[in-house]
Amino acid sequence: MTPLVDFVRTTPFFVVAHRGASGDAPENTLAAIRTAVDGGANMVEIDLQLTLDRKLVVFHDHVLGRTTNGHGKIAATSFHDVRKLDAGSWFASSFAGERVPTFAEVVDVVRNRAYVLVELKPFDAQATVDDVRAVVTTVQEFGLGPYMAFASFDHRTIAFVKHLDQTLHTVALNVPGDLRQPSEVCAAVGADAYGCSIHELSRDRMADARRNRIPVGVYTVNDEASLRRACTYGVQAVVSNFPTVIRDAALRICQQ
Repeated sequence: MTPLVDFVRTTPFFVVAHRGASGDAPENTLAAIRTAVDGGANMVEIDLQLTLDRKLVVFHDHVLGRTTNGHGKIAATSFHDVRKLDAGSWFASSFAGERVPTFAEVVDVVRNRAYVLVELKPFDAQATVDDVRAVVTTVQEFGLGPYMAFASFDHRTIAFVKHLDQTLHTVALNVPGDLRQPSEVCAAVGADAYGCSIHELSRDRMADARRNRIPVGVYTVNDEASLRRACTYGVQAVVSNFPTVIRDAALRICQQ
């Protein structure tokens, strides 16, 4: 598989599956990841959490109740107990029994098939320095570094990733209300790419990114109107809950 840096350099446009194909299957589950990869997503975005016994799992919230039949904080729950939870029924009865996957299980599904984008939580809220260090260490052990990137709204987090390993790729997600240009944001924390919402796109931002050769991705693109806007501005990547539909539409819309 081509390293991510080479893929980005040679690929004018690609689709990132948001928490897997989270519009078609329960987010951050193996069902969602497989649906995304089987549907041709180039990259899969996931979230990571550590359980009470420091097991790295793929899960978005710091509490269990929204997407499982459990309750309480995931950081206060053992992996054994997290693994018993139903992470699929909330989405549809056909996904009953879907479990919270480990990071290792997700890597097994995507390896050599798609790149990985890990969104890191802000420091002092859901993540600590030790948490980020544990994630980076696991990525290094898996040999996943050349095929993935870290993204965060907390730019201290991605700066810390670079401190731990300069070879890892990072994406600075624009903090709502921050009016700085992509080059300013990326330079401040040594980020390799810039991300913002589809609504934050502007011609000035894109012109700045092009001048400074900064890849730009936008979230969340779930319909053709948003896709047309993204393509008109010339972004390189879009994040979508429906990656297969958006990828197929992009073949029509973005190549016109």
